[in-house]
Amino acid sequence: MKRTRQLKHGLEPEQLRRWSWLMTGFGLLVVLYTTLFPFDFFVRTGPSALEVLRGFDLTLTQGYVLADFPRNVLLFVPLGFGLAGLWAGDGRSWRTFFLVVLAGAGLSALMEVVQAAALLRFPSLADVLANGLGAAVGFGLFYLLGERWWGGVARVAERIRPFLRPSRFIPIYLLYLAGWLLVSVWLQQFTQFGNWDNHFPLIVGNEQTRDRPWHGVVRQFYVADRALSPAEVVRLFAGENATAVAGGALVANYDFTDPAAAQFPPLVEQGTAVVPVTADGVALSADHWLESEGAVTAVSDALAASSQLTLGLEAATGDVNQEGPARLVSISGDPYNRNITLGQEGPDLVLRLRMPLTGLNGRQPEFIIPNVFTDEQMHHIVITYDGTAVRLAVDSADNVYAIELLPAVTLLTKTFPQEVDQMRLSRGNVALFRLIFDLCLFWPWAAWLAYRRKVDLALLAGLVLPPLVWEWLLSRLIFGYGWHAGYVGMGVLVTAVGFIIFYGALNGRGVQTAR
Repeated sequence: MKRTRQLKHGLEPEQLRRWSWLMTGFGLLVVLYTTLFPFDFFVRTGPSALEVLRGFDLTLTQGYVLADFPRNVLLFVPLGFGLAGLWAGDGRSWRTFFLVVLAGAGLSALMEVVQAAALLRFPSLADVLANGLGAAVGFGLFYLLGERWWGGVARVAERIRPFLRPSRFIPIYLLYLAGWLLVSVWLQQFTQFGNWDNHFPLIVGNEQTRDRPWHGVVRQFYVADRALSPAEVVRLFAGENATAVAGGALVANYDFTDPAAAQFPPLVEQGTAVVPVTADGVALSADHWLESEGAVTAVSDALAASSQLTLGLEAATGDVNQEGPARLVSISGDPYNRNITLGQEGPDLVLRLRMPLTGLNGRQPEFIIPNVFTDEQMHHIVITYDGTAVRLAVDSADNVYAIELLPAVTLLTKTFPQEVDQMRLSRGNVALFRLIFDLCLFWPWAAWLAYRRKVDLALLAGLVLPPLVWEWLLSRLIFGYGWHAGYVGMGVLVTAVGFIIFYGALNGRGVQTAR
């Protein structure tokens, strides 16, 4: 009979392999999350792949390189530790060492290229070297402490087995979910307008400092102090005027196609040019823009009180390459302090919305709606915010870009505030935030289901009920949060995939499971 070779500290090779797989997976997730966050992916239409590679920063002595070097080393240590355990079986340590370092440096180089091509970051040779060194450090730690470490982990796992009985684990997991629920409810304070300043004027076509002009034509513009419903947005795109749809919720309304139309609050022409209002609207440029006679205190106070808004705009750009962003509409004091700004950066529409989450300038993050101004045609834009989600429709009530801020985006953004300055409103980018949140919520439960090793109807209920109940609780406890069947489906999928992964990792000779 073939006997299993026993390692030090009571660890068997099969146990080492399984624990190393888990560490490798964990290390890979850490690398992907840290290097790709905040997942602001988009298709780059400018520089070619060759130009991206030529953009590698080869300097090794810059201040930012030295500051980031220790962090970049630590980032790849778990991955190197796990890979060393996976590839340690052949006994050729030098070969394993080079494989681990090569894998770490290769993954780092790939991440640098992805960041440069899809995240508009600058690739750096120093990062690749630091990450490769981190993988080497992980290898060294494994050969010094690996078997002792995993032997200790195995003993700890054995000691916690009594807590994995249903009568003990289920209450513990419910307390875990309750903690996440309390955090989710607490996060509401970061998505309100309580930090708005009512001393700012309303400006159409520029910034108060006169250095962010927008060139184009605006036909109409209106603001309401509540989020209009999807049905009401449909009516706006069908041609009904804002007064008929929003009624008394309107706090600002401008029809620039009619010189006789009432405008509130009143706007005064600014600049050196005199431009008459025509049937097409009002022309704006560096020589001509509009500004309120003073602070629009009533507008800011109404929006701050409700922490909701609807902003509608019909505009045509005169230059698809404007930058700054060039200000279409802004309630702001200067380039660094604002309540709300709608601007143009190249072909993209930029929304800056002040709240505790995004800061006094509304830039952490600012929201990017790609490719709105790819031509000089008139575009109808309607933005709604209900305290939890930003929704923006362009030219049709069916062409909607949306981001749900609570709870996932707000939590991850507040955790890494310096990393998030832009967020593109695309379904894939937003879904990644929710995916990470669901991993934290439901993978502990998935691991326990896998540990129990029972595949029956109770397992099906265990996969479905937690995401279903969680979404229902959020819809009841967070004001403005709507129940999302898609999020329930994502939660079920995350739990099911986690169950499959943990079932394969735990149910072998390496881990004794419940019978």
